[in-house]
Amino acid sequence: MSKPYSPSSALEFATEPDYSDILGISSPPQSESHLGGRASSLQHSTPTESIIDPWASQTSIEQAPQSPALAVADPWASDAPTIRSTLQHQPSSATTKQTSAAIVDAVSTPATQPQPHRSIPTPESSASTAAIEPDAPPITAQDLALKYCDRGSKSLAAKNYAQARSAYKIAVEWNPKLAIAHSGMAQVSEYIQDYESALVAWDLAIGCDPTQLDFYYQRALTNKILKNYYQVLADCQRILEHSTDRPLVRWLNAVALVKVENYQVALLSLNPHIEEFPQDPNGYCYRGICHERLERLPQALADFDRAIALQPHQSVFHHARGRTRQKLGDFQGALADFNITIEHKPRAAVYDDRAEVHRCLGDRLAALEDCALAIALNPKFIEAYFRRGLTYTELGDLELALSDYNKTIDLDPQHIDAHIQRSWIHFRQNDYRRAQEDCQIVKGLNKSCFWASYMSGVINSLSGLKHNAIKNFSKAIEISPHYVSARYHRGIVYHQLGDIPKAMTDFHQARSIQDRGLERLLDRDETGFYAEGLALYHLGQPEAARTALLLGALAAKRFNNPSFHQLILSEIESLGLASGELTGTALNYCPLA
Repeated sequence: MSKPYSPSSALEFATEPDYSDILGISSPPQSESHLGGRASSLQHSTPTESIIDPWASQTSIEQAPQSPALAVADPWASDAPTIRSTLQHQPSSATTKQTSAAIVDAVSTPATQPQPHRSIPTPESSASTAAIEPDAPPITAQDLALKYCDRGSKSLAAKNYAQARSAYKIAVEWNPKLAIAHSGMAQVSEYIQDYESALVAWDLAIGCDPTQLDFYYQRALTNKILKNYYQVLADCQRILEHSTDRPLVRWLNAVALVKVENYQVALLSLNPHIEEFPQDPNGYCYRGICHERLERLPQALADFDRAIALQPHQSVFHHARGRTRQKLGDFQGALADFNITIEHKPRAAVYDDRAEVHRCLGDRLAALEDCALAIALNPKFIEAYFRRGLTYTELGDLELALSDYNKTIDLDPQHIDAHIQRSWIHFRQNDYRRAQEDCQIVKGLNKSCFWASYMSGVINSLSGLKHNAIKNFSKAIEISPHYVSARYHRGIVYHQLGDIPKAMTDFHQARSIQDRGLERLLDRDETGFYAEGLALYHLGQPEAARTALLLGALAAKRFNNPSFHQLILSEIESLGLASGELTGTALNYCPLA
């Protein structure tokens, strides 16, 4: 389990999965035949879709739908489908014979529903053939369906989508089992961005002719647009079972695996992609994402460096490298990358990331400014409100912090960290009832949340509910054994209940954890210093106890917690530790000063 999040500690680099469109399909070197538009053959096409920012959160989707007719010469233009060429294969059931001039005349009029009074048979006719002239060959429903498919294809090429849809619809009525007619309907639906209808049409096309692997690929692309990544994986797997030599499908499979957070398996597709296309920067970027999410930060940084070397001005790559540098603790390097990203393409997610870097560097005013810019670009960007709340908390402005946490929870009622932070605000405002309510909400969302159990224990202890406090502190220790404040608090409660052996055991275990360097002072708040001070007093170390309690008083004052500040001063007085002044060493020891 990751280290519990402390109200006073810096927010570490987020490793949450990315739910937005991470990147589009890249364009590897043209070692295969390049077809204009969206390829109709799996074997002779290359990825040509767009690249979108890899770390925009699910709550910060800012890109507007792009026109499906956008020129494919721009590889970063859109993640919507580019113009597809007409499928070149014929369904297995189709005949290839030439139709008579009478058939040409029959479909030369505008594509509308065939009329019963015409000499051409209608879909409702019980006869499968009809004679136009005594000497003419019979006209079958299949012939007419194919002819309307040809008309639909020409209308689609001319971007006359209404006429194309009408023609394909008539073709389906003549022959409901004609796969190419359903695939034509699917293409028309995608051009007008009706992707749900496109999926239905692709399903019908596959049902009519399940041997056409191209249909599975086109359906996978449509599911990618709709973010149905497990369906994308299923279709890619179906194709790869027949042939692994499908770089386009292998790439799409890797993208979907990253989307569903299966980074280790995604590498199995990305590594051969990079070997085959070593000049493709997107391959390095995606592999860098996998390494970063798997905590292989040096490998991630090397991949992002390579992507930037191949394409220096791609803002997404700088954003990716900035996030990795941030996680490595290279805040200045991260700041440089985020500045480049914002210069090329200002986005809410990047401002939010830069705000966190400013916060880690102690420049909280700059952090607030970046949060405001992120919110201005996307008023529903959840993490920007949450991060601004953290910054206001560190500045001691609890009312503004509470407002941002409330906004975060309004946008995402299941935002655990916002509930935890709000519980601290209520605690510091001496509103134990609301603080406990937030803790209960968090426990309902995640039973393994350290801070919910810890805060509940502190409130129980201060409210006189000693046995409930022990239960909650024990749960917190079970979740995070190295967080010493819970042990100190439980020991104090045991001491108050007269169970001195258990109290001393907790005190000594907490000291041992600190001596081994498994707990950082940065992870402590006023309640932690308070508990340690009392424990040190019971261990017979009054000077160290006084220092810890005074640090707790400073923290309480820093976070505008007047009631707890007074509680600590009263404890210092009652224990006879009030003489003397706080030393400079102790003051420097406090991370909140």
